[in-house]
Amino acid sequence: MNKIKLEDITLNHIKILKAVDDCGSFSKAAQKLGYSQALISKKVKQIEDYFGVILLNRSPGSICLTSKGKKLISQTFHVVETIENLQEEFQATFSAEGEDLILGANSLILEVWLKQYLQRFQLCFPGRNIKEITVKNTRFFSNSQLLKIDILLNSCAGYKEEHHCTRLKTHKMLLVSFGATKYLNEHSLVKINDIDLADVVLLDEIHQELSKNGFLMNRLSGVQVLNSYQDVLNYASKNQKLTILPDFCQAEIISQYQVLTLPIQDINEYGIYLHVPRFSELLISAEGLVRSFRLDEENLKSLPNINIILGSSSLQEENILRIGIQRNSIGQFIAGYGTKYIYDLQRASSLENTIFKNIEINRNFELQILQFASGEQMNQQMKRGELDICILDDISLLNNGSQFFDDLSFGSKLIGIASYNLLGQDINIVLHKDSSINTIQDLKGKRISTLFGSNAHRFIITLFDIYDLDISKDCRLVNEEPCKASKSLANKTIDAYVCCHTFASILEGYTFVRKLPLSPQTNSLRIPSIRGIVCRSQFIKENPKIVVAYLHDLVVANYWFNLSPINAADLLTKVIDVRKTQVNQFFNPVFGNRIDPTLKPQWSWLLKTLNRRLEGKYGISLFDVDFWIDDYFLRLVYNLLNLDYHFHQVSFASEFSSSYFVEEQFSRHMKVLYRTHI
Repeated sequence: MNKIKLEDITLNHIKILKAVDDCGSFSKAAQKLGYSQALISKKVKQIEDYFGVILLNRSPGSICLTSKGKKLISQTFHVVETIENLQEEFQATFSAEGEDLILGANSLILEVWLKQYLQRFQLCFPGRNIKEITVKNTRFFSNSQLLKIDILLNSCAGYKEEHHCTRLKTHKMLLVSFGATKYLNEHSLVKINDIDLADVVLLDEIHQELSKNGFLMNRLSGVQVLNSYQDVLNYASKNQKLTILPDFCQAEIISQYQVLTLPIQDINEYGIYLHVPRFSELLISAEGLVRSFRLDEENLKSLPNINIILGSSSLQEENILRIGIQRNSIGQFIAGYGTKYIYDLQRASSLENTIFKNIEINRNFELQILQFASGEQMNQQMKRGELDICILDDISLLNNGSQFFDDLSFGSKLIGIASYNLLGQDINIVLHKDSSINTIQDLKGKRISTLFGSNAHRFIITLFDIYDLDISKDCRLVNEEPCKASKSLANKTIDAYVCCHTFASILEGYTFVRKLPLSPQTNSLRIPSIRGIVCRSQFIKENPKIVVAYLHDLVVANYWFNLSPINAADLLTKVIDVRKTQVNQFFNPVFGNRIDPTLKPQWSWLLKTLNRRLEGKYGISLFDVDFWIDDYFLRLVYNLLNLDYHFHQVSFASEFSSSYFVEEQFSRHMKVLYRTHI
């Protein structure tokens, strides 16, 4: 019996087999594909074991396909080519513009609830044609439903292996009275035992929900049940009956009928659950939809309540905001020094007094930028309460979340994004010019330097995984900041240095340095990265005004920089010690580095994936990433600036345009800032 099963065979086995035949040797195929020779041999053996035949003739000086090998390649290799072509096509766009999105739901959700939230679905799935179909049995996805439904909405949290289920929103059950009010007290909550069920008519879906309660099942046996929501309303109105419905129906009913509505105290609430196939690409966009329901638009608009929070005199407010950034990190530059530049200009002007009528932007504090050699140092300082905000690369971010996670609470929160790279093409490996290293495989056994916690650190980890190497055994990885690493490279105490493209370009200016040529496979390696902004939870609680002020100036700084990166870099480098060429090169569109503070669903997905993959390494342990992310104040700032947070959260427009913010919202800011500077 073969040990290898069908699920163990991948398209890569076919690609490797074809490469060995084309090259005539295992070593040349390994060099062509950028793999180790051992991996090539292993994959060929696996596919031969599966089919139980010899697929390659191995003779001295020549390796070629057998007749069965040729038959296999002729009938399967076109699939590999098709998949690769589709991958290139799909990666050329970040949207599914014009595609249908089939949304299934029970009739009550489609008829009433979805009308109230359809715009939110359209924002989270931009460009998709949302088509609705009514589903009668929505308890679980069946195989047939999976074929025709992209997303399912219902009132049941049914979990199965093939789909992911999340609760979007919970609604209270209301007693709706069309006249039978003799036993109702409109000043108190109603209990189910107060209701004479003989006077009640129920929608079939609601009857099923209430019947889940074993205590009610017998009492509900004689209740009149109708299948149509509108039929229930018409019948109850005509016959002066009662009905029970979720509170999202209230506004529509009140607009059409004279009714009394009262919350029912002791029956289950009505949950709206979202079901998405587990391996669907929609799962990432659906996470953005879920997050949007965590803070409803109605709450954002109730500014008097927010004023109470921000205006509380009992809070122990500080007069200083200490922000930690990594030395020499251009990716943290705008969220650090760029935001301080805007803060200083705005503090010197009276701009905020005329812009904000409902909320005070408090800048009666000093904003300090403190430089550190690594994210590890910043996390230690924050743990001691000596830093309020840290700007960290993704591995250091996970280390922060791990350190501050305590049971069901967090001592820090991820409140925004400093910058990101969706393309993942901004990392290089630099060598001494006399180095004998010419391929990735040559790095085995060598001393490699990188800054731990940085995106470059994660790049080398991933690269070694791809080449079937163990980062902890097959090299000596050392932790060095850029200045120290460049000296080590000059002194040949390290064999290679992994860093961002910008710093690699600076090092290339020295005659002793050269870049490692990367194989086509490595060049196509895309590792999206983010630099996040974390804040101590206690500081957020005690100083919400300062957090709002910082995030406000961050949004303005990002817009200001995107408006004209060259001019902005020129102004900043006059007051901050950094090379203008470095800033311009780092934000060159070719390398994919962008600034956008919104906490996109993709970042949640990326951090959760890394959290699972790096568990037990570099001080990282599993924690609830979604609970750690807190964009409350960022949403508040967007709302105050009359910007649509949901749109920007799902948009990657900055990949193609530097002016995706609403221009008129910032024109006044720009005039004042430039006038102040002049």
